[in-house]
Amino acid sequence: MNDENYFYEYWIGKDISLSRYWDAYKNGQGYQNKFKSMKSHLIEITFEKTGIELPLYNLEPIYKTTKAYFHDLKRDCLTASEYNSAGPLFIYEINRGSGIWSWLGELWYCLLLGTTLTEEKIKGQRIDNIEKKLKILKEYFGEANVRPELFQRFMEADTPSEMSDAMKNLFDERIKTIRISKSPIITTIEDARKEMIDLKEIMKRVE
Repeated sequence: MNDENYFYEYWIGKDISLSRYWDAYKNGQGYQNKFKSMKSHLIEITFEKTGIELPLYNLEPIYKTTKAYFHDLKRDCLTASEYNSAGPLFIYEINRGSGIWSWLGELWYCLLLGTTLTEEKIKGQRIDNIEKKLKILKEYFGEANVRPELFQRFMEADTPSEMSDAMKNLFDERIKTIRISKSPIITTIEDARKEMIDLKEIMKRVE
């Protein structure tokens, strides 16, 4: 599909391959079962709020960039067996009034995603004071839930130019906060929301 077709598909819904999306949905039973087997945590990414009377113009680029980057983090930072068993990032809701995008995922990888987005870093860039930051993450989320080798692999990986440009655009949307639930979702989302850790706030402890 050429750029012009993408433009019209995005803005007016012209020539969308509807069967492709419905077929993927209907054939995705394995991923629905995968989610049920995951110990999922809630991760909330809050963007600078726009007027709630406006359409959500940036829905698709933010959604697709976040999903794609999470996938690339797993591909480049996990072993092959870990990558094959790890679950994707699932969208839960988008709160128009607050600018909060809520996602569900496994804690190891949400911590990697959340910390690096908070730092506005992409794969291949150095995270300053990484040892101190990992220590703080362990204090809040537990020793077993923070894997230093994932952060090391993050800093050693490469980011293709297309993804680099996409992440710059994502950061330009102004991420205000990233919060992750301390506990997995056992009963309801609202129970998980009772104890959310603001990564930007706790990282202020690092001088």
